[in-house]
Amino acid sequence: MRLTVVVAVVVLLVGVVALVRAQRMNRASIERDGLSRFRDAFRGRYPEVLLSQVYHYLAERHGVVEPHYIVNPSDDLERVYGLVDLDLEDAVLVIADRAGARLPRATELDTLKANVRSVDDLLRYLEPFFRPEVVKG
Repeated sequence: MRLTVVVAVVVLLVGVVALVRAQRMNRASIERDGLSRFRDAFRGRYPEVLLSQVYHYLAERHGVVEPHYIVNPSDDLERVYGLVDLDLEDAVLVIADRAGARLPRATELDTLKANVRSVDDLLRYLEPFFRPEVVKG
């Protein structure tokens, strides 16, 4: 009788450990990398470096260190990330600088607060600064 109980407890513990490992592996495979999901949402619309820099900035801003953090195109920048006024300007400048893009001029930043509310708006605003500038001859 004791042997049966001991075997049952051991089998139960092994089963619990296997279940926990399977759940971790399943979560990683289902969620994939948050950056990959973010890129997939905008595939072909914006440069890869822009997508990467925006994703990493917003994840850092939210205090996330794990790779499965989800950034949605419709996320409200003020409500979700606390980006408003000067913080939003700082975000734009940091993202552009980290990516080596052209930094917006002061006059270009004036339109930022009125036009940028969501993550998609932020990408749309930043995209022209990631284009090569045409030199007029």
